[in-house]
Amino acid sequence: MKSMTPVAATALAGLAVSLAAGASPAKADFIFGQLTPTPACGPVSGVGSVCGINETFTFGGDTVVAHGFTGAPGPAAGNVNLTLKPTPLNVLAESGLGVQANNTATTCTDPDCEILPPQSVSVTASTGIITDALIGSVQAGESFEFFVQSALNRACTQLGGVITNTCIGPGFSVAGTDLCRWDAPSGQTRFGVAVEAVSTAGAPLGDVLLTSVSTVPGPIVGAGLPGLVMACGGLLVLARRRRRPVV
Repeated sequence: MKSMTPVAATALAGLAVSLAAGASPAKADFIFGQLTPTPACGPVSGVGSVCGINETFTFGGDTVVAHGFTGAPGPAAGNVNLTLKPTPLNVLAESGLGVQANNTATTCTDPDCEILPPQSVSVTASTGIITDALIGSVQAGESFEFFVQSALNRACTQLGGVITNTCIGPGFSVAGTDLCRWDAPSGQTRFGVAVEAVSTAGAPLGDVLLTSVSTVPGPIVGAGLPGLVMACGGLLVLARRRRRPVV
């Protein structure tokens, strides 16, 4: 009777324990005001910098890509320069990614350097799925629309209607002064999120920011007991292939 090698047996035991215990995957928090993207943004002018159209942010071994749009968010690459308000120059609720009114300028010409209606910012996960996001600078009278992508390079789907500083919407809650938090529903994958600033009748311009997102590794096909069975089978095959007959 053939048996597994010690290495394969150890790996299988570890996998079984991990899945049985429901171990949580490592989470990466991308606080944009604290990170330097690639390509690098321009020099700080006033409260922030002007960046490229598509910017890659890395935290640990995870990456996300931010995109700027002149209107509603698209499924992939952007079409207009982003802005970035860093910390500690700005507090958390006033830091993050935007698209200013003069979106061809190389410096922050808007005093707030944020997302000016009807422009938008999206972030797509390159190495996992997005679990939550913070939308900053949502002051009284300002509002935004929020979008998600259930698959890479797919059209963005709006969640709920116009969201104000009361942070009422699907998955939303108040995270602090002028700060809204969104959490993905349990068991649902989100490969991208987007924020479009909107202005409403009788209200000031809806300058807001995409302050941060968090990611975890992507879902494993057949997670749970079926996934454990599949993983065990794969390890058994590997062990049998690596075992050499004894002469």
